[in-house]
Amino acid sequence: MSAVMYSIMVIFNKKCKHIIGLENSVLQLIISFLTVTVFILIKSGFALQISSNDWVWILTLDLFNTGIGCYFYFSSINNLPVQTVAICGYLEPLSAVIFSVIFLTENISHTQMLGAIMIIGGAILGEFFPLKTYISKIKVTRKLIKKYVLKTVSKLKILV
Repeated sequence: MSAVMYSIMVIFNKKCKHIIGLENSVLQLIISFLTVTVFILIKSGFALQISSNDWVWILTLDLFNTGIGCYFYFSSINNLPVQTVAICGYLEPLSAVIFSVIFLTENISHTQMLGAIMIIGGAILGEFFPLKTYISKIKVTRKLIKKYVLKTVSKLKILV
């Protein structure tokens, strides 16, 4: 489901060229806030137990991580190809795992390490070897194979 929502977000951001930069970031954050609020209200009611000391950290995360990060992301989304935007989106959870290992000294399992390697490999392949190149190569290869098979079949008919 999150992949569908992410795809919709990227497509709508690419189509909506007149809303850029800070305005786009604010709209994204407001819509995200409302969506999460509705989800929480439906799932568990509105019972928050947050201590006064935690508000400083929550606001710091909101301002620096989410606010500035979204500003950079959404202000550059119209200047990048969709493929690059998607790859950056896949690198986001990877960076969360890597930072949790570095800063929080969490352990990483072999499965997580394999997943990280696959994400990095996919990002490298996606950026340096675009899909359009492969599709055109596949079409050319198909034509060559078809031509070779037809020649071979016609030679076999002559022999028979």
